[in-house]
Amino acid sequence: MQDSHDTLRDQALVDRLLAELSAGRPFALATVLATRGSMPRHATARMALLQDGTWLGTVGGGRLEQQMQRRCRDVLSGAAPASLEWMTHAKTGMACGGDALVGVTAWQPGRAALLTELLRRLRAGERFVLREAWCDPSDVTVELLGADELAAGSAEARALAGQAAVWEEGSHTYVEPAGPDPVCYVFGGGHVGRALTGVLANVGFRVVVADDRPGVAVPADFPAAERVLCGDLRDIAGMGIRVGGADYVVVTTHGHAWDIDVLQQVAAARPAYVGCIGSRGKAAFARKTLRERGVDEAWLESVHLPIGEDILAVTPAEIAISIAAQMIRCRAELRPPEQRPHADSSRASDKSL
Repeated sequence: MQDSHDTLRDQALVDRLLAELSAGRPFALATVLATRGSMPRHATARMALLQDGTWLGTVGGGRLEQQMQRRCRDVLSGAAPASLEWMTHAKTGMACGGDALVGVTAWQPGRAALLTELLRRLRAGERFVLREAWCDPSDVTVELLGADELAAGSAEARALAGQAAVWEEGSHTYVEPAGPDPVCYVFGGGHVGRALTGVLANVGFRVVVADDRPGVAVPADFPAAERVLCGDLRDIAGMGIRVGGADYVVVTTHGHAWDIDVLQQVAAARPAYVGCIGSRGKAAFARKTLRERGVDEAWLESVHLPIGEDILAVTPAEIAISIAAQMIRCRAELRPPEQRPHADSSRASDKSL
């Protein structure tokens, strides 16, 4: 699943939109429902125009965003009807060269209850899907369906299992999986861990920091973290940590012995990403020790050790950037091929307005 920023899985965005409807103010919402080829944003991306002229979210920038902003203004003012249209390269002239199916409709105050329920499910960490029927763009039906309500093999079940949005062209139905984003567990709250937490939070990772030093595991020092835990790193389960296969792990403790202990404990979960700070010499020693402890060789080779992209980073802030870059790449590579950004669509120049 892509990170939740600028989607209806983004609790901050949903909360803001709910406040508008609760105050009796409708808004226009543009949604990327599907894409073909190279595009800066893919299905799930949302952009809202509030009555006071405030813009929330983005559908990717460039000419596509300019055109959708114009359409949102017209829909919200009543100057144009709601729309559903494939915005092809011929229409947008976007340098990336791809196409995007974008729907624009007005959300009226009567939908406040829907957003209230959506926000409740997001905050509760439930797994569910949003199903939107776009047969009539002026009256899009939106439903929230729990995992236990989905028929086997249905578009909804496929979306939730694959953690990717599905557009059914024949029925004009859009299905978006929802639920908690994976967690990045940062083991070690030293200089690098502290610098990394804010960087990761800013690019859509939920961060939990764990350290065994009471003077380091101070929540006030990690304002961007969801939780800051203090306990024995040799027993992370005892700290209440349950690493899953969709989660991310960064190991940057204050000693190689603790690093190795943490790596051994997370190995069975096969997290989506595991990186450990250290030199190549330390990497060889850690792998040798873990191999002797019975950790699977193939998994050991998948661990990013040394961690981070090779950008010649030196300072904690630079190292944090290199780690975040590697994790962003890993997250992108886990998406379905059609939703992975292409190199030419990831440059700021292609997205600028």
